[in-house]
Parts: sequence; C-alpha cells; structure tokens
Amino acid sequence: MPRLMLNSRWVDLPAAADTSLLDFLRQDRGLTAAKPACGSGDCSACLVLVGEIEAGHTTPHYRALSACLLTTSQVADCHVITTEGLNGDQLTPVQQALVDQGGVQCGYCTPGLVVALTGALLNGQPLADAAGGNLCRCTGYGGIRRAMAAIRNHLPSGPFSLDQAADLGLLPPAVAQAGHALRVPYGELLHFPEQEAVIAGDTDWSVQHPHRVGGQSLLQLHHLPGLRRIEPAADGLRLGAAVTIEEFQRHPTIAANWPDLPHFLSFFGSPAVRASATLGGNRVNASPVADMAVILLALGAELTLAGPQGERRLPLADFYLGFHRTGLHAHELVTAIHLPHSHRGAWRLHAEKVARREHDDIASINSALLLGPGEAGHFGAVRLSAGGVGPIPMLLPKTAEFLVGKPITPTTVRAASQLLGSEVAPHSGPRGSGAYKRRLLQHLLVGHLTALCPQLHFADCLP
Repeated sequence: MPRLMLNSRWVDLPAAADTSLLDFLRQDRGLTAAKPACGSGDCSACLVLVGEIEAGHTTPHYRALSACLLTTSQVADCHVITTEGLNGDQLTPVQQALVDQGGVQCGYCTPGLVVALTGALLNGQPLADAAGGNLCRCTGYGGIRRAMAAIRNHLPSGPFSLDQAADLGLLPPAVAQAGHALRVPYGELLHFPEQEAVIAGDTDWSVQHPHRVGGQSLLQLHHLPGLRRIEPAADGLRLGAAVTIEEFQRHPTIAANWPDLPHFLSFFGSPAVRASATLGGNRVNASPVADMAVILLALGAELTLAGPQGERRLPLADFYLGFHRTGLHAHELVTAIHLPHSHRGAWRLHAEKVARREHDDIASINSALLLGPGEAGHFGAVRLSAGGVGPIPMLLPKTAEFLVGKPITPTTVRAASQLLGSEVAPHSGPRGSGAYKRRLLQHLLVGHLTALCPQLHFADCLP
C-alpha cells in the first residue's frame, strides 16, 4: 500500500494512481486549508510543502507545490506539510507577521501564502520571489509586503535544517521530527511505457485531465535519479529530463554560462509551477509558445530519446513535427537534454517574452538569439528562434544567416528585421493578429541585438 508522511504521521494513499492530492487532503483527510480555486497552479491557494530526499542527499528538500496539480502517487513516500501541520500552540513567525501587519483579510489565500513563505525561509530564498504566484483576492498586498519585511528583520537568513526550523518555530517539533523518517523514494527505469500515462511535474497533465476517474497507471519520471541530475559532459551540459525549471534556473552552472537566463525564467509560470514543471515535460508538450523551447532551440540543444530499441540523439530542431506533435517513437521517452558550452562567455544569449501580463502567463510570442564571437565591429555566428509565429517553436535560419559577418550597424539590423518579417507567417488568434505578431517579432529582434551589442540604440534600429 503506498503511503506518505502527512504532517507528523504516515497515512495510506488511495490505490488509484491518479487521485488528486487536493481532493485527498480535503475529502479523505478533512484538511481544508488548501483551497480549490484556479485548478491550474496560477493562484497558489492550494499550496502544500512537499519534502523528498533527492538523489545524492540524505535530508529532505521542501518545495511549495500546488496540490491541485499533483496526484497522490507523486507524493508517495514524501513528506506533505499542510497549513494545519504548521499550526502549533502558538502562531509561527510567518503567521504572526501576517496578523501583525494586516496581511490577512478574507483568509482564502492566507494558508497558501503561509506555505509559500515558510518554504522560502526553509530554503533560504527571497520571500517576494516565493510569493510571486500567490493571488490575494482582497488586494491586501500592502500588508503582505509589510509582513515579509518584518519576517526578514526578525529571522536569520536560511536555509534551515529541520531541527533549526523547529527551534525557530517555523515547524512544530513533531512535524520536523517526521521529516527525519523519510527514505529515498527513487528507483530506476526498469521498463518503457506501453499503456501508462507518462508524467513528471504533472503541471500540464493535471490541467488537461481535471476530472480524474481513477485507476489509470502513471509512470512517475520524477522518482528516477538518472533523470533528476545536471551533470557536465564532454560536449557541454547534460540535463536530466525530470530536472525542474526551478532547479535549472537556480543551478550555478547555468548562471555561469548564460547569465541572463535565470532572470528570463522568472517569467515562466508561477513559482509553484516552476518548482514542479520539468525540462523534458515542457519539450514533450510541444506547445508552439513553450518558453524553454525557444531557449533550447537557440542554444542548439539535443535530446536523448530512449526506448526498447535503445538510445538515440536528436537535435531539438528536428523534434517538433507539428502542432503538439513530436518525433518520439512508440514507447520512447525523453531522458536528457544536452546543452553546448558557452565557451567562457564567448557565446551570449538573450531572450524575450511578450504576454498579456508580465508574470505567470502564456506568451503571445517569445524569442531567443544566440550570438557568437565575430570580427571587430561585425556580427559573429547567430542562432535565432521564436515561438507563437507558427504551429511549432522554430529556428529562423534566413535572418540568422543574413546577420553573420555583417557590420554591427542600425542599417544591418533594419534590413534583418525586414527579412524576418517575410520569414514568418503567424496566424491571428486570441493573443494577437498575424500582423501584430510579425511586427512584434521584428521589435524583439531589435531588442535582442541592442541588448547584446551596446553600440546599437533601439530607436535607431527599428524598421
């Protein structure tokens, strides 16, 4: 019988692998602090802390995740802490600060906010970043900001161990002690899927299948250690397909190679979605506006695909065959993504995303440009990618090849922008007309080049 550590005790999980964690907590266990709301990980009203011992570690790491997007099978052998589990004889420092500073109004969002801020303290992360996905329906953000400032002023900086968290009052002693009882839940990939649904972060599967009927077999990729590692390789960097967006974003090697990339990824979904969504899942979803797709296309990423017939490498540019269609063969999985070296910063990346709202939204269009070294005053090698201008995320080779070796001048950029307008044929839709998207992409190209070439000025380069 599968089980999880719920707050301070082990509890059995339903036999159906696709049971919603939120429904299990509220209906089966009577823990109603996690609230049903958006159902898509956008508002954080249902946040819980999920602790697991990751590969290579001996103590659990806790992430604030949306219970509405998780299945109970995903948290098997994990430690789930709900807001009820944080409650002790006294308010925690987070709860007290929210009360003292007027950060609590109707209370619907408050449990999720408490979880988000507690998770940030445990991991030593900025409080405002962690709470970036928490929607307050009463617009009590002033009080919430004051509460975060009070927490920073009265608590030391993390990260904290479970025992330290208990000493500080962030976790009740019994809940902290329960975290020590976890074991490593990982296994190896012993078979390849036939009838199972294959999930990793589950941030897309749960949205597409909101009404679970029970009994479906789910292959849980996030439990496989070989898919959760970021490792150096001879040709660059190997990223396990189940590495989360947040793990990728925070990894020091990523920032060292591509300094602007962590900031760009802060526009990917909500913090809870980034903590769960995976690099491989975002590839297999094959959305034409997937944020990571344009990045990895510009970087020249390759995929490792594994199946019953063995492994093969495939350039990401050859992986997308059509709208939500990929080059995966029957029973194959994406197991790794390979990134090339930046050659100590000689290759530089810049990315842009335009959406209806700045954070936590699907892109209208997005794009990325990789610029290599060239002769003085001239463009070097260029790779340009875009999403939202066709049925798949795509490379734009004509515009990229036009720039190579050309002088770095406004005249060159304007000519490239004109060529780019003829290279794409975006369709009109809910997020903009085709003409709007074409014009917007031309402006994004100018934005990339002026960001990477300080001698250029944006206004001078507009077509």
